[in-house]
Amino acid sequence: RFFGLWQRDDHPFMQFVAPESGRGPVREHPDYIRVAGDQQPFAGDPNDPLLLPWASEVIVDINRRQLIEEEVILPAHSLCWPSGVPGALRMREPVRLLQTEDIVTITYQRDHQVRRVHLNRSHFENVPKSWYGESVGHYEGDTLVVDTIGLNDRTTADWYHTPHTENLHVVERYRVIDGGSKLEVQFTVTDPGAFTAPWTAKVHYRNLGENAQFNEVICAENNKDASTGVDYPVPMGDLTAVAF
Repeated sequence: RFFGLWQRDDHPFMQFVAPESGRGPVREHPDYIRVAGDQQPFAGDPNDPLLLPWASEVIVDINRRQLIEEEVILPAHSLCWPSGVPGALRMREPVRLLQTEDIVTITYQRDHQVRRVHLNRSHFENVPKSWYGESVGHYEGDTLVVDTIGLNDRTTADWYHTPHTENLHVVERYRVIDGGSKLEVQFTVTDPGAFTAPWTAKVHYRNLGENAQFNEVICAENNKDASTGVDYPVPMGDLTAVAF
């Protein structure tokens, strides 16, 4: 029911869309609102009441380093690190969902990242912490509900580098809308160690059509120039120089 390739198209910066009502994600800093064409860093609002004091201090430090000291702080996928949950929902490259009887495999074009959602079973006890944690799922009508725990604290919750703890719990709801032309993912984040309340957001993907290709996007590890913060180009071999 999720056949095809899907790509984010609902926000120019791949940010999360706040719900029509209820508590949404951390807000953008009111003094640094990005507009189309901006090259300035993402800046979260450290005074957002959603943040616990220690998390607010992290945002203050991140903003200082980026906006004042002009340090380049790259997102996880630019460093070849797994994006985690809900971080994977920020990636602009296509995603594909592959359904079998007892598992849904979510594959991201970016960096060969893969998630596996085990259907119709409960979480194991004492789930070890990892980049993508443990995801279990079930269907509610036409909606795939994905429940993820066991996440490590090395990822960030959004473009503002908002931190979280290992108690992060994310529930995603995937459903195809608009006659199959769009995929909507609404998700709720709970982490009492970082946030004062659960928060909800959503993203939309468009169906790229039956002729779309799932290309290989390789990330070369250790590709950040420590002196400039700029990514090194991915090494490419010269096939014309190879003798067959």
